[in-house]
Amino acid sequence: MNKKIYLFGIWFLFLIVNCSQAQKEMKNAITTIYPTKDWVISDYVVTDPMFGAKTEPGFDNRAAFQAAIDAAYHDGGGVVYIPAGNYEFHSTLTATSRVRVREGGAESMKDFNYEYVLQLPPGVQIRGDWANPELHGGKVLGTILEVYAGKDSPNHNGTVESWWNDPQANNVLHTTYTSIADRFIDMREGTGVTNLSIWYPEQDIKDVRPYPWSLYQATGNSATVENVTLVNSYNGFYSAPSELHYVLNSYMTALNTGIEVHVCTDIGRIENVKINPAYWANSGLPGAPSLKEVTAFTKAHGTGFQMHRSDWEYVSYLNISGYKTGMWIGREPGFTDAPNAQFFWINIEDCEVGLYVQDVNPYGLLFSNSQFGADKNGLSVYFYNHFSSSVQFNGVDFHGSVVSDGGGGVISFENCTFADYKDYALKINNGNVLLSQTEFSKPGNHVYLTEEVDTLKSINSGYHRKLKVKKQGKRAYVESITDDQYLFDPIPKNVKTDIAKHPKPVSNKLLRVDLPKAAGLNGDEPTIDISAALQTALNRMKDAGGGTVFMPAGRYLVDKPVTIPSGVELRGTWDVQHHTQSGGTAIFTNYAGGGVGEKGTSLIQLEANAGIRGMNIVQLNIASDEFDVSNPRKTPFLIQGRGENVYIVNVTVPAGDKGIDLASYNTSGHYVDYFAGVLARAGIWVGGGAAGGFIRNIQFNPHYGTRLPRGGQGYPRVALGRFVQANCSAFKFADVKHETIFNNFVYGSVYGIHFLKDAITGKNPGEMMMVGHGSDGCTYALFVENADEKSKIVAINSELVNTRIQGQPVRSYVLMGDEINTGNVHPDAQLILYNSAFWGSPTVGAIINNGTARFQQANFQRTGTPGVDVRGGKAYVYSSYFAQPLTGVPAGDNVYVRLRSTGKSIELTNNYYQSGVRINNEGAKDILGSDVLPK
Repeated sequence: MNKKIYLFGIWFLFLIVNCSQAQKEMKNAITTIYPTKDWVISDYVVTDPMFGAKTEPGFDNRAAFQAAIDAAYHDGGGVVYIPAGNYEFHSTLTATSRVRVREGGAESMKDFNYEYVLQLPPGVQIRGDWANPELHGGKVLGTILEVYAGKDSPNHNGTVESWWNDPQANNVLHTTYTSIADRFIDMREGTGVTNLSIWYPEQDIKDVRPYPWSLYQATGNSATVENVTLVNSYNGFYSAPSELHYVLNSYMTALNTGIEVHVCTDIGRIENVKINPAYWANSGLPGAPSLKEVTAFTKAHGTGFQMHRSDWEYVSYLNISGYKTGMWIGREPGFTDAPNAQFFWINIEDCEVGLYVQDVNPYGLLFSNSQFGADKNGLSVYFYNHFSSSVQFNGVDFHGSVVSDGGGGVISFENCTFADYKDYALKINNGNVLLSQTEFSKPGNHVYLTEEVDTLKSINSGYHRKLKVKKQGKRAYVESITDDQYLFDPIPKNVKTDIAKHPKPVSNKLLRVDLPKAAGLNGDEPTIDISAALQTALNRMKDAGGGTVFMPAGRYLVDKPVTIPSGVELRGTWDVQHHTQSGGTAIFTNYAGGGVGEKGTSLIQLEANAGIRGMNIVQLNIASDEFDVSNPRKTPFLIQGRGENVYIVNVTVPAGDKGIDLASYNTSGHYVDYFAGVLARAGIWVGGGAAGGFIRNIQFNPHYGTRLPRGGQGYPRVALGRFVQANCSAFKFADVKHETIFNNFVYGSVYGIHFLKDAITGKNPGEMMMVGHGSDGCTYALFVENADEKSKIVAINSELVNTRIQGQPVRSYVLMGDEINTGNVHPDAQLILYNSAFWGSPTVGAIINNGTARFQQANFQRTGTPGVDVRGGKAYVYSSYFAQPLTGVPAGDNVYVRLRSTGKSIELTNNYYQSGVRINNEGAKDILGSDVLPK
């Protein structure tokens, strides 16, 4: 007993000493010239004598930068800071890429050389001092990386024919082409390039020479490019084969290709990116050409954004101007795999072809609230003859003609406009077209149909709703209806998807805590509980008036709850989104709620105006002792908001039971951005009367539990996929109003997104805006359990997917009400889905038990039987594509739409049905709409 007391005393004294040492480290974050959304924290400044970077003309900074990068990596990850100034790079290193190749019937692995200047290993980010060029008259200021290496590289875009097994398609074998290209910055898994500019001083617009890719995501998950200006790159950002790239708030002039994506099998994101010749022309840097000169070159040679196969890309606020091709979408080289994606607020102008669609997979493309413009002789959109699936435009303005040589499929336009076309606004050579409430700027020459076209259906479209159609031959079926009874509310335009000012502590005070931890590329777990010392440090920062408590890279044991006080941020090494496989700062815990279990206090509690940023939180014992992946340990929520304006940014949970609780207290103004991981039973639950919150870029996928860092680093490997699909409720929204839900994704959940009565206030959901939500591998991808007459859920660009799940005999994309004519959903409650894609393995497409559901433009790639089942309440279906062929007698459930005797009505207007209109009107109730008019 005496020995135990002695050891406890030593341990307690150790914590006091360490905490005291941490308090001595109170200082300020790095001061920058230009404003930042967060405070800059770095232990690795490239100009420190130990690294030796210089802003001197002629000095090659490659070795100095790489030394700082390697130091950060060997310490477990972190941010390498580059103060404002010009840094030159003159030399390269050579690396090898091992590629699977075949010669005849033989297969082998071969090494191919490529050159790079800087390589970012997992967990490392480089960050400078960046001036937004649009706020400084176009001038490129701050941290500038000057690249002299790589000019005329013969391998600037090198590829080699190779073989690849597709894990998303039962490992089918493909012939493809693997990039072995040279690159300036080689980005490995979990890396970031932020807040800097890249410039090629020797590039000459009168004699343009090829250079390697500026930024290259070579492999793995989670490469981020944020607040970056590419002044005059030949090729900008390349990603293949990889996942979870994120390019945001960046500006570029790319002379050949701006962004190129290949074989992305988990959500890539492009947000607020501008690609324009003006960034070089207006840079103010020596040798900058005129805007006219740069534009002449890019319009003759350049492509702004090029996307090959990408499964479920999210693209928003992408602006491209002055290119030969603004956006190109199509197949992987060597095989036929093509992308599906959603696009929000795209603006393409002054291009020879604004959007070139070579091919799309069956799940389709969704474009909302966008603009496509061509130069005076160009096309706003062109469809190549490979296209035969679905592209949907909602709230899109076209300046220039749309021409389709596609081989089939459906192109649909809802609430769109056409202007500045020279010949016909729409020239369609094959397939099917839907026009709904779409306006043309001229009295004539609206649509031209060749003899290969199957169908054109139009409702309330044309010049002042008078549509002019010219067609060759007699094959095409043309239906044009003008009638006020079919008018509908257009897609909302004034949609706010991000907070006006990014949250951070008011003060730049910084407290670095050097507490006991496990470190290194090994399997060590932390063994000393730092909860008390961490809480002391957080309280100390509160007493100092607020600021940031920084935990350097490593694995820390926190086995008791801690509270982050108001005005304080708990910060790890991550300035960007990240995956488990990249390490960094991590809190490990065995805390499971104490004696009350999952009803206990959350591990991390956020007071009002407090935040947590840039780390991992790991439930170490989730599948240990008597628990395993088929029965994981129940715990409280890992993070709980306890007041207004709390925030959680760039936090990953590699293994956990429940994620974020924003439902137990009023957390109005909450902000959650890129919270990721795998949660067994609950992801994010929001309620408590909160108003004006943001939940954005959430990424839930079971692979966060199985793709571990190099060396394991003590992380438990937990394959929770099956359990999650059968037990998790990823997103719950209860008593909230004016909530913004943006570009979130979940794979595997009983309810992908769930709206219900608040357990605290007893109130139902209010008004919510949801843009870009994805539910994959779910039983019910969207479930409205409770809603009153004031509930209004508006969704834009939803992708809802069911998969066959053991023990789940009924699966649907949408479930509104849990039973027929339930009193839990008011008849006037509204669910409105604009521009949606549905696929997978539903038994029924949509089940409406009460309330009012509107599907305004949906691709039912797999319909279920029936596709829309109105058991109670009302449904409206406009501009939609029922793509699945149905055979046999159209009776019972073997129909696209079923109105049961207990349902009220359904309207079907201007839809395309692969097997014709198939309806079961069970009780001779009201089935309305243009699709049921006598032909």
